[in-house]
Amino acid sequence: MDVAKKKVELDERVKALEEEKVCLKAEIETLRAICEQEVKVSNLETDITKLKEEKKTLEEKVTPPPREEPAPAETPAVEAPSTTEEKSSEACEEKPCE
Repeated sequence: MDVAKKKVELDERVKALEEEKVCLKAEIETLRAICEQEVKVSNLETDITKLKEEKKTLEEKVTPPPREEPAPAETPAVEAPSTTEEKSSEACEEKPCE
């Protein structure tokens, strides 16, 4: 009877250890996946930072800085044509060219 009791105890112990082994393997697999994902996230963040910097640099090369507009007082006024020019241009319109 002692032998039968010992066998039952050992069977229970083996079963418990096998279950623990399965759980540990699953946890290890999950932890490895997490580590891989963390590395992937880090690499992607680095790539994105580099791409944003490159985009900014290229935009600065393509788009020149805004120019300062001259003040309205500095803009030269358009002069009205002189009366002599008006008369000669009217004369051309009235007479056909030969």
